Amino acid sequence: MEGPKGRESRELKPLPLSTLFLWGRILRPHGLQGALRVEVLAENPRAYDRTVFWLAFPGQSEAWPHRVAFLQPDRSSQTARFWRLKLVGVTDRTQAEAFRGAEMYLPRAYLPPLPEGQFYYIEAIGATVCEADGRPRGQLVEIFPGPAYDFFIVRNDQAEEFWIPAPFVKGLDRVNHCLYVEAPTDLWDPNLARGRP
Repeated sequence: MEGPKGRESRELKPLPLSTLFLWGRILRPHGLQGALRVEVLAENPRAYDRTVFWLAFPGQSEAWPHRVAFLQPDRSSQTARFWRLKLVGVTDRTQAEAFRGAEMYLPRAYLPPLPEGQFYYIEAIGATVCEADGRPRGQLVEIFPGPAYDFFIVRNDQAEEFWIPAPFVKGLDRVNHCLYVEAPTDLWDPNLARGRP
């Protein structure tokens, strides 16, 4: 299935998601000239070359390259989390609408190497969350910063969410995109109240 339509770069090719990391997500069109509002998920969004993004919709296994005309933080946003994006060749709101919900990726080669056993949070978003025995518990949908430690938010097939404190996260299998956790059984109880700390 082909990725979002647009004027893809002639010399760049689609890449498998396994070779990319999630930088952000396109939320909706912004204005009438083809701009888009973007939610940034990368920890340090300015640290990477942002002249081309590979775009894919959830469920796709490949992302398609699209050149960037401009990308900048949205001055109306209270945080640096929301940016405005303009893709080359997207000139009106109707064309921009086709990109709603697309995820924005960059090559993992852009990430500086980490010590053995460590991983970037952006590498883990979307990973299958598994217990030490390999049993899947859901998908990692968000990482929420807390006062003492971060919470890894896991959503299962029944749309139940579980907040797993960072100390219970043991590692990321990059090849299989699986995040391993060793959490007490009661953290997986859907009857327990879970809210943002």
